[in-house]
Amino acid sequence: MSPHTLPPASPMPADPPASDGPDPLRFDRLPRSVVVERRLTNRALAAWQRAEDGRIAAALAPFFDHSLIVRDPAGRPMIECVGGPVSARFGLISGLPLQRDPGIGEELVAACELVALQPMPIPFECSVNDPMGAQLMVRGLALPIPDASDPAALVQLVLSWREVLSRSAARRLRDELARAFASITPLPPASGRPHGEPFPRRSNRDSVRKRTEFFE
Repeated sequence: MSPHTLPPASPMPADPPASDGPDPLRFDRLPRSVVVERRLTNRALAAWQRAEDGRIAAALAPFFDHSLIVRDPAGRPMIECVGGPVSARFGLISGLPLQRDPGIGEELVAACELVALQPMPIPFECSVNDPMGAQLMVRGLALPIPDASDPAALVQLVLSWREVLSRSAARRLRDELARAFASITPLPPASGRPHGEPFPRRSNRDSVRKRTEFFE
């Protein structure tokens, strides 16, 4: 081969054979905000992606405690079932319609409607005020579950939340802490210890004695 002759081009790799695994569209049609999510919703998304057709509901079963499943998301959404922690925290009850109430209900209905329009994972976030004065930061992911010919007959909404203090709750906590510290009785002064010092200080004489013992 001449030094000016280019080597023959290597053949293009063949397309991978078709498989009976999950639909590749589940990987290609995901919003970027879903892909970068790394919490409970991310694990649910990974299970949804790996599931074979007809096995999506079973793949999402481990996340049921932090989920609710809604039927007829495009019409009159009904809560078919709801996990215990979700029901206790947000007052959602299976067998009742999913209401578009301000707060969590409005976000859940909106996510169901988006899934019905385009069956793909829909992330959402909202904040909910707790009756005790705390605020809940809720992050969720709505996942379509096909049934017969309907690609989004059911929607499983996986929720994770974190409780934070509102301003009023934080103010009450500061007041309680101030009263608790004010009720603490200071320790009486002891010999060789200044008033208000809870622990005795080591004198310079003790430090010199220890250094002298070290070099002997």
